[in-house]
Parts: sequence; structure tokens; C-alpha cells
Amino acid sequence: MIAAATAEHPIVCKLLAEGTLTSAGLASMRRESEIIGLPLVEVLQLNDLISEAGIAQAYADSSGLRFLDLTRRPPTSAWVLTVPENVARRKNCLIFGEVSGELIAVVADPIDPSVRAALQSRFERPIQFVVSPRYQIIEVINDVYGTARAQGARLTSVTPMATAVATASATGLNIVEQFDSIVDEAVDRRASDIHIECEEDRLRIRLRIDGRMIESRAYPLDAAPAMTSRIKVLAKLDITERRKPQDGRFTRRSFDQDIDIRVAVIPTARGERVTLRLLSQDRTRLTLETLGMGIEMRQAFERLIHRPYGIILLTGPTGSGKTTTLYVALQRINTVDRHIITIEDPVEYHIAGVNQVAVDTEFGVSFALALRSILRHNPDVIMVGEIRDEETAHLALEASLTGHLVFATLHTNSAVGAVTRLLDMGCEPYLVASAIIGVMAQRLVRKICTNCKRAYEPGEAECRIMGIPRDRTGVQIFRGAGCSRCLRSGYYDRVGVYEFVPFDVGLATLVTEKATTETMHHYAAEHGAITLRDDAMAKVREGLTTLEEALRVTVHTELA
Repeated sequence: MIAAATAEHPIVCKLLAEGTLTSAGLASMRRESEIIGLPLVEVLQLNDLISEAGIAQAYADSSGLRFLDLTRRPPTSAWVLTVPENVARRKNCLIFGEVSGELIAVVADPIDPSVRAALQSRFERPIQFVVSPRYQIIEVINDVYGTARAQGARLTSVTPMATAVATASATGLNIVEQFDSIVDEAVDRRASDIHIECEEDRLRIRLRIDGRMIESRAYPLDAAPAMTSRIKVLAKLDITERRKPQDGRFTRRSFDQDIDIRVAVIPTARGERVTLRLLSQDRTRLTLETLGMGIEMRQAFERLIHRPYGIILLTGPTGSGKTTTLYVALQRINTVDRHIITIEDPVEYHIAGVNQVAVDTEFGVSFALALRSILRHNPDVIMVGEIRDEETAHLALEASLTGHLVFATLHTNSAVGAVTRLLDMGCEPYLVASAIIGVMAQRLVRKICTNCKRAYEPGEAECRIMGIPRDRTGVQIFRGAGCSRCLRSGYYDRVGVYEFVPFDVGLATLVTEKATTETMHHYAAEHGAITLRDDAMAKVREGLTTLEEALRVTVHTELA
């Protein structure tokens, strides 16, 4: 048994040899590992069979490497900063120093080949590896990089082959390397946006992760012009223009995937501000099932998108996932016998077999002009990225009544609110009532991190909010405790919550009669409409998100 364990993992071998773990106990630990989805070594640690220091010592013994206690011999900050923070955190490694021309690299898991590869690809010189407990490495990373951020220092060395002098000055700063490191960190941490902004005394970099902004790093303020110019060159923008907003895009490869990066530059009182939207091509492989729609709603939506004509509206604020839902719907109905044309501002993802038209206001190509033109190309399906004015609204509604299936988005808080918005734009009630076949509102809620997910019994107030009877016992909901995987937030990734209102004869009659929004809300609720609050609470009960998160995104959206 010990020999088999040796082939599998040195930690298991050590515990079996010491008698700390039995064969029956190992089988139990393996089952627990499969159930909760954690590596076997972490399960052994959770069950107090081995400490992190013991894990590091076992790794050192089995691999013939030296064990290093970082609490007794702390590394030099300048050497630690030679590795980008995202790489150091993701791989649990750091550079300790240099001895006789060799770099000393501290790692937590020396048998992981990706750790060695990450360091050896960065430094073209011999590297000697030593092993330290993971918690000690994390403490050093938090201390060194946290101090560097507070001081506005650069977070990676400009010249790792040199003497590793990391200062707060921009002198000699390799902007190309720094920008690449920023993008890699954003991709590694699943950020949707990178915000580069000038403050009074520094250049601040922030990332939007799962909808929330977090500070990533900072640079000296005099690095701002070079950083902005680098981005403008990549996006083919005018580097001499600093008084007008500019937009562009470029593609970069990061961690074996192609990332489309949309660039927006705007001048501010302290300097130019840059926002980068990261568009991973992985999103084009999403399906209706993975978006988060419940089976009942998904089936109803599927029926709508296969209708021959009519208009389907998606509503919600910016960043709520409307475009992603539209793309998934188009991919579902994208067959060789359908002619699909989209009008977008801008085209975010390219879909094979779909003709995608980009709005270009500089040359007079608006949503209305493009829509009027593409109707002459006899499409079966049309997607309008956003209805912004009365002309576009009229054209979209009329197109849906002349044999076209139209998808469009509106910025409203609720599904029924889309009707009010169209009427406010000046569209005739009979036209709205005849054209709309369904409206879907959506938001994105953060998912509970599966790595630190914990169950608890809700209190009386929480049960009241969720509609659970007071006398019911044994009810459990979940929250994230916080771990390194979710950056101590308790959340990892996002999932959609939806409000779906199919248009029937009764609702169409209310629209024609110019009924109030409140009346239409009540009608939809009484006839089985699934509200955002209903869907969010269902996801709380399923353990996908927390009650706090569900309330945060639906507090002003529930049907009256």
C-alpha cells in the first residue's frame, strides 16, 4: 500500500509510513476529496492529519530540496518584486535572492511542473529551488506587495537579470513589460475591466472582478504618459491627441487564450484615463443552460426565439449580461437556412455565420441608418444592440411585424418597464402591443465560492424575507467563508438572475389601453411571470448565491 501511495503522492506516503494515516482512513479521505472537490492533500490538512509546515517538510524530503523557514530568514523585498504579483500568488512562489550566480526560488509545491516553468521562463539563468510552507509564502507576498502598493512602487522589477533594485521611481521602467503584467494579472483573476487612472500622486490600476472594483497596483505618476501611449499604439489610436476621447481595440494572447481588448481613453483634470474591457472568446461557448436560467424559463425563452417574427426585448443596466444572452440566443438559432444580421456598438464577439454590422457615428452609421439599410438584405433574424431613440424603436417594431424576428436591448429596471420606455419614446401603443412577444430583464449576482462554501441556518428575519414559515426547521442556506481562491471575498464568478414576461392577449390589451406600469406589473405577477426577486431567491435556496447578494441586485426591481 505504501508503494502505491509513493507513486501517487509523497504526503500520503509519509503519513502511511508514520502510522498517522491508515488504509481505511486514506479511502475515506479520497471519498471526501471527491465529494467536496478539493485536492487530497488539502483534505488531509483540513482533517488535521498534517500541517502546512509538515507538507512543506515532506515535499522537501521527497524531492531532495532544502527546507527554508521564512520566519527566521525573510527574503529581500527587492528580489520578491522581480516576480509579478499574480504569478507569485497563483503559483505560491517567490524569489529569495541570489547565490553564486544562481537565483534562489522558494516554492510551496516543488512537484508541480507549472511552478518551475513559470519561473524558468521568466529568468534566463540557473534557478535553485527550496521549499517553504505555503502560509509563510502568502504572508511574505501580502507584506511585500502590499507595502509596494502603499508606496506607489512598481510591483515587478524592470530588469530581473540586473541587481533587482525596485524603487518608486519610473526611471528605467519597462512599460511594455509592466502593461503585459497588468493584462496577465487581470486575465488570471477573471477581471472584466482594467481601469488606469491618474490620481494626485500616483497612477492607480484597478480591476473589476465579478462586478466589484478592487485596487490592483500603483505606479509613480510620471509613468502615466508612457503607459497611455503604449495602449494607444496597440489600439492604433493617435498618441499625440490628449484632449479628445478615443476608442479602439486590439487582441492579445494571455495564458493560452486570445483576449479581445476594447479601449476607451478620456481626458481628465489629472491626465488621461483608460478603461480596458477584456472580452474572452471563451464566452462564445456559453449556452442557455450555463447562463443560469431555470428550466421553466429556459423552455419558455426557447419557444420565443424559434418564433418566425416578433420582437424580443432584453432589459437591464450596463454590465448586466444582456449582450451575452443575445449572443447565446443567436448561436442557438444560427442554422444554415437562417439569414441573421446584427447591428452593434461595437461588435464584441464574432459569431461564425452571422453578419455583424458595427455602428460608426464618425461616418454617420447609426442604429437607425444601419437598420433601415439591412432590411433591404432580406434577413430572417435581426439583432439591434440597443434601442436609443424613437426612429430606431419604430423601425425595430415595424420590422418585427413584417416577417422578421427581432432581438433588441433597452436600459430599464424591469421587464414591463420596457413597454413604458417605448411609449415614452413616442411609439404608438397598438404597434408596441402587436410587435412584442416577450421581455426579459436580467442582472448578474456573484456565486458563492465552492472552495469555502459553508452552510448555516437562517435567522427569523432571513426566513421572513425568503418566505419560509417560522415553524419550519432544518432549513440551510450558504455563504462563502473566504479563501485564497476567491480573494477572501467568499464569491467566485457570477450567474444570471432573470425576470421573464411573455406577452399574451391580456397584457397586449393593457398596453393598447395605455394602462399604468403598476397595473401591468400586477397583471404579469398574477399570470405567472417569474420576477427577478423570485429567481434570485431560488438561487439562494439552491446554494448558488447568498441572500445578501440576491437582495443587493433586486432591491428596486421586484414587481409591485
